[in-house]
Amino acid sequence: MKRFIALLTCCGFVAGGLIAVPASAQSGAIAITDHLTVSQWVNPETPGELSGQVVLPAADGSVAAISDATVVMTNQDGEVFRGIADEAGQFVIEGIHPGVYGLTARAKGIFACCAMHVVDASMASADKLPQQVQVAAAAIDYTVVKTSILRYLPPYQDEGFYSIDNANLAGLSERVAGENLFRVSQSEGGLRGRLHIAGAHGETLGAAGLLNVFLIHQGEVVERVLSQRDGTFVFENVIPGEYSILALGQAGLGMAGFELIDESVVNQVVTTNREAAGRHTLTSMYTDQSCCREFAMQVAPLPQAMECCEAEIFQEPLVVEECDDCIEECDTCEAVDECGNPICEADPCGSPCGCAGFPTAGGGGGGGGGGGGFGAGWLGLAGLAGLIDPDDDPIIVPPDPISPVR
Repeated sequence: MKRFIALLTCCGFVAGGLIAVPASAQSGAIAITDHLTVSQWVNPETPGELSGQVVLPAADGSVAAISDATVVMTNQDGEVFRGIADEAGQFVIEGIHPGVYGLTARAKGIFACCAMHVVDASMASADKLPQQVQVAAAAIDYTVVKTSILRYLPPYQDEGFYSIDNANLAGLSERVAGENLFRVSQSEGGLRGRLHIAGAHGETLGAAGLLNVFLIHQGEVVERVLSQRDGTFVFENVIPGEYSILALGQAGLGMAGFELIDESVVNQVVTTNREAAGRHTLTSMYTDQSCCREFAMQVAPLPQAMECCEAEIFQEPLVVEECDDCIEECDTCEAVDECGNPICEADPCGSPCGCAGFPTAGGGGGGGGGGGGFGAGWLGLAGLAGLIDPDDDPIIVPPDPISPVR
């Protein structure tokens, strides 16, 4: 009944017919929804392929297409699949079968990471899901992401197998899919969110608790909090604008961009619609925009997320600057990674992860083992976390927030 009443309110219907809605409400009507903020469930139009678009959310619900982004997907067997976005941000990845994947998208100054669920068309209610995905990226230098991974990602522990085999799509579809994504309403002057693990059981999305959650604005970390055990988190006193969330911890890794909407606009529209509903005046319909009540995302499971990250990095050359006296004076030898960061703390005269290995994707005898599959490449970044000062507490009281947080 509540849903029916809400539908009447949003669409402008009453018992006597259509209602009059003020012009201000018609131009900026925003409906509250409760579904994932980002697109993470898909029923591919062509079996064996995943097609989509990499976008950067902007103001007023608009998005900007990101060209030349490398999109990487990794399944739970460690198999890696890649695609490159064209000028319109469109990409196609082949060899994709139903299941749970870790997905990353990366371009210059752009990064995204989340769980991706590819369903079989034969599953009941699969037709309720979109046939393509929109990957909501964040405007951020990957160095910031990598530094956060090194500092806050705990040692990997097997959390089990993530599956959608028992997912009830009829009950889940309204929670995992929707239109006008990437928009979130303020909540009491701040931002509320909820993080989920990958996969689903029945109509349940599991909680991703105890993750470090970073609020990022214009490429800078504004504030950090820790998600509760039920996956919820709150940032207080956050003004409307374009933001991104980076979440990482034992339960997984995720990053997505979104627009935070002024709650006074949302509340005003709801109030205006209710007042108008009492007039019983016949006029015309209008189309609502929608936004989520809270930021919601399913994080990519480990080690799939790390495998995706490092599969991209592996394609970039490692720059090594050597000196004549490297063997005798190792501390003067400077090796840098693809972002220009010094990496010689572990082994100043070679790979930070082992002799003849690559710093990120394994390979050779070092790097955590041979390339391919888990227990190898993903240890590159995560393994470097051990180089951080052992006194570094991964759960730290966040510093005083800076602009744009009031």
